[in-house]
Amino acid sequence: MAARRNGNIPLATPTHYCHGVAKFLGGQTAQNPGVKSMSVNLITAGIVDPTAFSLARVRVQVAAFLKVPFRQIERIECWRYQIWVKFVEGRGKFISYRNLPLWVEQGLMAIGNCRDRASLDELGEILHTEAQWYDKDQESETVQKWREAWAKKAQYLRQEEERLRPMRLRQEAGSTWQAAWGHVLQCCSDRIFLEELAPEIKRQGQAFADLPEVVEGIQAMWQKRWEELAQASA
Repeated sequence: MAARRNGNIPLATPTHYCHGVAKFLGGQTAQNPGVKSMSVNLITAGIVDPTAFSLARVRVQVAAFLKVPFRQIERIECWRYQIWVKFVEGRGKFISYRNLPLWVEQGLMAIGNCRDRASLDELGEILHTEAQWYDKDQESETVQKWREAWAKKAQYLRQEEERLRPMRLRQEAGSTWQAAWGHVLQCCSDRIFLEELAPEIKRQGQAFADLPEVVEGIQAMWQKRWEELAQASA
């Protein structure tokens, strides 16, 4: 368990994953503070919109973070990159969204919304940038949840990809067959030859009975070509 606290969880990623993602999962944090202002983060990437946050919920979390009574906060304003906190006694201050639990939740939601490995890889790069905002103590508390969720999602997507691979290959074979016959039909210059092709198309189509959209598609192509030739000979 000590290894987990240091951010070194087993990687659930294939070896060809990008270097930035590997750094994110491995818990390596860049030391150059200039990267923060130049890199894409959850806000600049359009993944998180702070103006959509519930002000009441943000106010509760701000009070907890600042360790002040809820009634001492007159109002809060969710700006694009920071939260403006106005206190009853008149003073105010800015705090970062990253200091609040809702920021961790936003990262977890973004991970859960990834539907393919490409988008998950891209998000991994963004979360790696986000991790640079935290010191080591904060990182072990905050970013670790993202790492574990990211690794779990990566494993799930990889398993889904393997599960769906036979179906995808089957659909690709059907599409290739349909495209080949579509080219042949387009080359037909008379209806007699077109009629002679119909039995062969039907025979081969039986091999793709599990893909009715493919068979129906080639039938539609045949009918369309028939109509075109009929109009041309009229």
